Amino acid sequence: MNIKTFAGFFSVIVMALAFASLAVAYEEIQVSNGATLRGVVRVEGKLPKLPPLQISKYKEICKSVPNENLIMGPKQGLRNAIVTIEGIKQGKAIEKESQHELDNAGCRFVPRVQVASVGQFVVLKNSDPILHTAHAFFAGAQPQFNVGLYPGRVIRKPLVAPGLVQILCEVHPWMNAYIMVNDHPYHAVTDLYGEYLISDIPPGEYQLRVWHESLGAMEKKISVKAGESSSVEFVYTPTPGVKK
Repeated sequence: MNIKTFAGFFSVIVMALAFASLAVAYEEIQVSNGATLRGVVRVEGKLPKLPPLQISKYKEICKSVPNENLIMGPKQGLRNAIVTIEGIKQGKAIEKESQHELDNAGCRFVPRVQVASVGQFVVLKNSDPILHTAHAFFAGAQPQFNVGLYPGRVIRKPLVAPGLVQILCEVHPWMNAYIMVNDHPYHAVTDLYGEYLISDIPPGEYQLRVWHESLGAMEKKISVKAGESSSVEFVYTPTPGVKK
């Protein structure tokens, strides 16, 4: 067996072991009359104006890139916060064949923040007329990747382990994106109004967690009942320069 064949065989074994261990962590069951969880994530108080990004390359193309580190909408709603039911062991099935698209458009990653489940895929593409890269840094056991994306290129990568993924462009250092990968499907990203919705939850007691790239994380204990709709609000009161 040559080195290249062995490397491919080893990669398959690692992925198989990852899927096997995660199958034990989360059990797919039939959820009937599940609960619904909705709410809002907002910021209390006035935040300082974000500084403009330092656009150092391809300024004729990347001239209007907004600073998206912290986006607030109407009524102080916080956009791009990730809300997750932590450690849920049973629930609805994961859509294994789902694909999550991450485009390079206007010298920014679109969308900036996503959630995904183990077994799904991220499709990387480049709609810009210039070269980009997608360098993914994983907090968990997922193998990292770093791919060059020339104009029009599309490539698909599997998500095989839970954890937070940060994706950078090595050509344009201001470009950032995040994907929170969980071994279950109970997660959401807040919209322009800071609102989120998670449905078909088995009744029980859980830990609900919110995470934001600039403001950090918070958690609350929740209890949901079959067929009922609950509302949980998170409020950030940030201290300048402090990230939890």
